[in-house]
Order: sequence, then structure tokens, then C-alpha cells
Amino acid sequence: MRKVILLSALALALFATGCGTKSAYIVTAGAPAINQSDGFKVGQVDDLSEFQFKPNDKDAFSLKDAMAAALETALTKQELAGAGYSVNVNILTYAPGNAFARWLMPGAGATRLSVEAMIIDKEGGVTAKIPVARHISAGGGYTVGAYRYIFEEVAQEIAEVIKNPTKAKSAGGQAEQ
Repeated sequence: MRKVILLSALALALFATGCGTKSAYIVTAGAPAINQSDGFKVGQVDDLSEFQFKPNDKDAFSLKDAMAAALETALTKQELAGAGYSVNVNILTYAPGNAFARWLMPGAGATRLSVEAMIIDKEGGVTAKIPVARHISAGGGYTVGAYRYIFEEVAQEIAEVIKNPTKAKSAGGQAEQ
């Protein structure tokens, strides 16, 4: 009976931690306060991940284009779209993962995306940075396609943190400022 309870608790813990997002809001020292009413647009997106799809991979896509499109949608959804500030994004790491592997053994086949977004003012200065790391480490059929929709989830996190910096999900649960 103890083994059943222990295994059940372990399985629950694995599934409860199957997805996670960490983010922070780091204000640049001496930068002027951000006026959200000026709005935000997608700036430069760079892929520093060194990830390469296999040749002839039918699921291949541009990581930069996926991030830019997802961020544009997220900024519009959060009613932040405008031309006052640019949001530049560096894609730092990307791993497409495998839903079948996640189903077989949570933690295996994780889909991962980490980025650093920078809010750039009209003069070209960085006013704040928003690092975001997202992983999908457990699940099966319902996580099929995570290799694509993780970009939408990360972009949504960036937009939510821009709108309300206290919503950043750092390790301690508080926004860094």
C-alpha cells in the first residue's frame, strides 16, 4: 500500500511540473520609465540558438519568423501594439522535443525555448530586459505541436510582463527590478 501511495505521489509530482515558465523584468539602470501608452512593435529577432532542422524535415520553419509573428499577435492581444518602443528578441535556445517521448517518460523529449526580449526606446537605448524560459516536459497527445506553439506561449509571457512587470515568473515568484 505504501508503494502505491508513493508511486502515485511521484507520478502526480511529475505531471504537476510537466510545463514551466520562468521570466523576469529587469530595468536598465538610469533608463527612463516606460510609457505603455506609446505602444510596442516587434523589432529585430535574432536566432542565436544554433538549432538546425534536419534536411528535408517537413516540419521545418523559421524560428525568427515564428517568434516575430507570435510576438506581434501577443502585443495586439494585450492591447500594447504601437510604435513607441521596439521589442527585440534573441532566441537563445530551442529544442523541438517529442510528444511521444514525453508520454512514455515525463522529462524525456522536452520542448524548450528560452529568449531574451529587450524593450528599446525611440533613441535606441535598452530600457528593460525580459528573459523568458519555457519548457514542456510531460504529456502526450495534448502536447503534440508544442514545437510550434511554444513560441506563442513565450510571446504571450513577454507581452504579459510588459503590461504588468509584477507578473514575471522568476524562481522566487517576484519580478526582478
